[in-house]
Amino acid sequence: MGVPKFIIVLDSPTGSYYAGTNVTGRVLLTLEKPKKFRGLKIKFEGKAHVAWTGQESVRKNDGDTTTETVSYSASEEYFSNKYYLAGSASGDIEIPAGEHVYPFTTVLPPQLPTSFEGEHGYVRYTIVATLDRPWKMDYEAKTIFQVVTPLDLNYHALAKEPVKKEEMKTFCCFCCKSGPLTLVVCVPQTGYVPGQDIPLTIEVDNASNVTVESIKIKVLKIMKWTVRNPKHDTKYDDIKLCTLSLDGVEEGGSKSVSQNITLPQMPFINLDACSIIDVNFVLKVTACVSAMCSQDLSAEIPLVLGTVPIYNAQAGGFAPSPMGMPGSTNISPGPLPIGMPGLQPTMPTPGGMPTPGGMPDMGGYGQPGFPTPPPPGLNPGGIPMADGTSPVPYAQNGSGYPTPTQPVPGAPLSVPQPGQPGQFGAANQPMYPQPVYPDLSIDTLPKTGPLGFNVTPSAPPADTESAPLMNKP
Repeated sequence: MGVPKFIIVLDSPTGSYYAGTNVTGRVLLTLEKPKKFRGLKIKFEGKAHVAWTGQESVRKNDGDTTTETVSYSASEEYFSNKYYLAGSASGDIEIPAGEHVYPFTTVLPPQLPTSFEGEHGYVRYTIVATLDRPWKMDYEAKTIFQVVTPLDLNYHALAKEPVKKEEMKTFCCFCCKSGPLTLVVCVPQTGYVPGQDIPLTIEVDNASNVTVESIKIKVLKIMKWTVRNPKHDTKYDDIKLCTLSLDGVEEGGSKSVSQNITLPQMPFINLDACSIIDVNFVLKVTACVSAMCSQDLSAEIPLVLGTVPIYNAQAGGFAPSPMGMPGSTNISPGPLPIGMPGLQPTMPTPGGMPTPGGMPDMGGYGQPGFPTPPPPGLNPGGIPMADGTSPVPYAQNGSGYPTPTQPVPGAPLSVPQPGQPGQFGAANQPMYPQPVYPDLSIDTLPKTGPLGFNVTPSAPPADTESAPLMNKP
């Protein structure tokens, strides 16, 4: 007979932890009678895995060519820790009948990729508890937890930079060369959070002999997957997050328009520490032309998505007109330093209501993978500052997060300290993020396949399924 109860229970009510913090919980074991074991051991692991199959032509020894199915894959490990909760690798122990509780803890590295589930791969964090039985099949209890590595855009060197992108082309049809079609796109910054408006200014100068039928605006999420076995290869997926269409421009005409496009609410994914899965975001503006022998003209601006919005960003305003801008990417004065007298940022509030300082909610907080608003001065995750330096980590744990009893450096005494899950102010409780995948559990994972669960668990809903607002173009 097996054991009536052998499970892992996490202390986090959301099943999620920030990178650089402690993962804590208990192993619960119930025995109906005394049993001998070598020991009870526990293993924590974080890893990424990418896999897909493809068809390749292979030349056989007799010279014939055949098509074979080839499996491609790559894996990388971010951390692994294991130890005995009871017993050891040598000798036996007897655990008496009854209910037993074994607390555990492990420290997460400060720089980890956020938990991620996608079509061709994943980033997963697992815990396996094993009752080691000599000469018999071991008993195992398994669970998964999610890791969130937030990104405060106020500490990202490029996120606050305004960008101007200009593209130009001429059209040739039947040996007749037209005048130029010029497309200029400006944004006041490149850093945004899900749910936030992107204000942009678009200017089209159509000196060509073709008609611009429409101007298409869209934000794309570009996934890059990398495998290394049996050879290095990459695969790309483009996911359309949001789109907008504007009227076109006749031959010889021009047009200038200020327009907002709203990012959808979606899980935040920080994969900076992962080398085999990459996610990038691009704002793409296209002047769609009518000529059959001509191609559309597009301008692309890379975006940086984070969890904490830029505090003094323009709220609901438009980007400055590109015609008044110099050729560089700086179109407005840089943000004033946080912490200067009279310039302390006002934190967003839930529900999109304006804060007391008049700044509207910029989205992000309360969504999957997002923390609750931190107090001024808290810089989660050791994000590089605008000048390229990194903030000093907390002395007690070496991460960008304070322990429950540790004050936030530089914060006023009136600022509440990190407290219970999802809020600040309570004592003796860590702060837990919302999960990136709320329905992810050990029971939802497939047991077989290239992304299946063996010792290391695997795949819940794919990334495109977990965010219904993301549609492939």
